[in-house]
Amino acid sequence: MFPTPSNAATYYDYWSYWHKPPTGTGAWQYSKVGPSGYYLQPGTQVEGWRYAIGTASPSDPKPRPEDVTYDEYCAGKDTGSTYRVLLVVDYGTQSGAPAGPVYSCYGFDKDHQPSGLTVLTKQHQERDDGGLICAIDNYPKTGCGDVVSSPAPKATKTSTTTVSAAPRPQPVRTSSSAPRTSAAPSTAARASATPRVNRSGTATPTTSAAGSASPSATDSAAVVAKQFVPPHRRGGVPFGFIAACAFVVVLLGAVWLQRRRSAG
Repeated sequence: MFPTPSNAATYYDYWSYWHKPPTGTGAWQYSKVGPSGYYLQPGTQVEGWRYAIGTASPSDPKPRPEDVTYDEYCAGKDTGSTYRVLLVVDYGTQSGAPAGPVYSCYGFDKDHQPSGLTVLTKQHQERDDGGLICAIDNYPKTGCGDVVSSPAPKATKTSTTTVSAAPRPQPVRTSSSAPRTSAAPSTAARASATPRVNRSGTATPTTSAAGSASPSATDSAAVVAKQFVPPHRRGGVPFGFIAACAFVVVLLGAVWLQRRRSAG
């Protein structure tokens, strides 16, 4: 059956399972086991289901009416059966719930001791999850023993009070589909726009507000420019200076040769 929480302030939106003594009279008793593990006793008996918000305990809302008896609905029926049962399915009072409660009378022979699940599925359809009855007659259409934030009934079927134990964060929604732009960049944005340079002249990557170091586009360009040096600037005597000296030597040689020819 549904586990009893240690915190009485925890509420569930679920189907609770109930019995009345084999005489078919008396008060409703909260079932300590699930329907597949509970078996009827010979004679008359009353089985009940109630959909409501509760703490998964005997204090939860009971099937209506609480004083219902077997003879009230099933007198004179299935008199030859060993097991005779009145089944009460109460859909509760929440908005959108099917009309009810629904009362059904069933009889089973001595060779077939019925379980609570056999009684329930004799006429009603159920949806379960690991032995927990989630829905009866497709009510509710979704969910299965969900935790709810309040014991108050849900106003409508569209507005739900179910919450998860650990809600997942949702993205922040803006009123416009277009992305918003701020009038001025934040301090973090301004800081990342200009790369920092250390004393050796090498650009260092900026650190974001979250503390992760990631070089910006400007930083990457500065690093590339620092790494790439044109061939004529990679150390030694500049090429232009060597070319100028060679030109002067050739010019002086030509003048000396011209003077020698004139003297001869």
